[in-house]
Amino acid sequence: MTRPPLNDQKRQIDHMSLEEIVHLANKVGMEYCDAKRKSERLELLKPTQRAKAMEKYDDGKRSEAKIKRLAEVDQEYIVFLEELSEAKSASEKLRLRYESFKNLFEARRSMLSYQKAEMKLL
Repeated sequence: MTRPPLNDQKRQIDHMSLEEIVHLANKVGMEYCDAKRKSERLELLKPTQRAKAMEKYDDGKRSEAKIKRLAEVDQEYIVFLEELSEAKSASEKLRLRYESFKNLFEARRSMLSYQKAEMKLL
């Protein structure tokens, strides 16, 4: 998914209504939920992947410590850990975007309330 340049995004966001902000926050929130679910699933599979890596090196002759060390540098296990790291990073980035839109909504709502109150005073 390609995004417009940062300055264009800022201009677009500056002109959004509260409803549009809510819609965007909801969309990003749903993406965040999906990314978090994937991240948590991979985290739950971490011990399983490590056990699979350890099984490869267990020939009955090696010590448990040696098998663990070999499993930690197993290429498939490292690829899995990188995938887990990327999933966590994506989830965290979406969480931050979601929180930003929530904060923007609250700020705009407060500003509109302030402007309404100001109009009543005039």
